[in-house]
Amino acid sequence: MIRVNLLPREEKSQRKAAAAEFKLGDLVLPGAVVGLAALVIAGTVMSQRTTVNGLQKSIAQVDNESRALAPQIARVNQLAQERAELDLRMGIIGKLEKGRTQSVRLMDELAKCVPDHLWLTGAKQDDGGALALEGVTYSNLVVSDFMARLERSTMFANVELEVAEKGSVTDKTVVKFRLTCQVTPDESAN
Repeated sequence: MIRVNLLPREEKSQRKAAAAEFKLGDLVLPGAVVGLAALVIAGTVMSQRTTVNGLQKSIAQVDNESRALAPQIARVNQLAQERAELDLRMGIIGKLEKGRTQSVRLMDELAKCVPDHLWLTGAKQDDGGALALEGVTYSNLVVSDFMARLERSTMFANVELEVAEKGSVTDKTVVKFRLTCQVTPDESAN
């Protein structure tokens, strides 16, 4: 298709000048803004790349250090576990050591408290330190004496008579009794 310009020559040149002025003036300010924005974006991109590269180098350095320290860390963890196991064993040994002599001291003190003509037929101690004693004697007075001796002892407390009843042993009349007391911890022996 062919275009034909029917405008006179003078109007053609004025239109071209006006179009050139219009285009040049409109492009300077937006071009400067776009250029400035491009510079800001480029600066930000460069700054971010520098930061990322620095962080990657730091991460690589820390990874290298952690790989180098991994055997030492594993050894420290192993030693901590072994120490915990050893502490547990030492605690168990301490409990056994504490309880080892307590039974002997308990029986020795109990033997000291038993009066003449009183025989113990049973003794049972629970985990809480309560001691249940059963026995026989010829008189309620002997049972009372036994209870008083237990109360005076530093190893026993809260002595209470549960049952005292008549019974017979080989055709003899006896008093069968059952009492409870609390075994007090002996701190000086620990």
